[in-house]
Amino acid sequence: MKRTLSIILLLVSTFGFATEQIPDILIWKNDTISLHSNPLGSYPKLEELNLFGEQDAGYSTACWKGYIAEWKIIDNTLYLSNIYSCDYSYSENKIKADLKKLFPKKYYNGIVLANWYSGKLSVPNGKLINRELKIFESEWLLKIKRGKVIDEKKFDNSNSYISIYTQNQDSLNVFISKNINWNKIPHLDEGIHKVYGLIKSGNSKTEFTVKVKSNSEYKELEEEVLRILKSLPEFDFYIKAGEVINMSYMMPIMFDEKNRPK
Repeated sequence: MKRTLSIILLLVSTFGFATEQIPDILIWKNDTISLHSNPLGSYPKLEELNLFGEQDAGYSTACWKGYIAEWKIIDNTLYLSNIYSCDYSYSENKIKADLKKLFPKKYYNGIVLANWYSGKLSVPNGKLINRELKIFESEWLLKIKRGKVIDEKKFDNSNSYISIYTQNQDSLNVFISKNINWNKIPHLDEGIHKVYGLIKSGNSKTEFTVKVKSNSEYKELEEEVLRILKSLPEFDFYIKAGEVINMSYMMPIMFDEKNRPK
């Protein structure tokens, strides 16, 4: 009988949303770039602003903050240039906020000085490597103080690596199925016996940690899954803005005595 295992790869992370969020827009160095930061979110009393007045700005699960802001960097200074409704990218009837009315003391010549904002802006460049972590091949990290760009650094994220075992679930399924030693597993009671494997990425594609857990009485299942997962030749490795980013992946692995090879 052919050996089979049912394997599901689940991403366990605090990053990202169930629905990918529409980013803000940054116009900088003659480029229009997606900005995965939210400078407007730190504006004092933002919740008191009625961004679109009585107009129906609609709703989207891809736009939890309720707007898409457009920014410009001019002479190393950050400006707010537009605020659009969430249907910015796909509707000809998108609504644009009245910046002059919202920011009467800061508004000048069509833009608003963002002098309330201090923090870091990540400006992506190149191919997208990981959607959940917003990792691109490279990125500029701009340090902002009261709306002024006081430092900028460019980082190379291209050394990030996505393993075949997370790109293709079948590859992980096949690896486990081929490497399991059924001689180490006692006869199993009828039904499915589940083991949870947790793999956490590390400082390179060959450096990762593995943990396992199950509610089964058969500790041999945990031991075998732990041995197999530790023998993986590679796994994911992510670097962003000079820092290693660790990701954890959980896999429910189901054993059934019916699948034991004859």
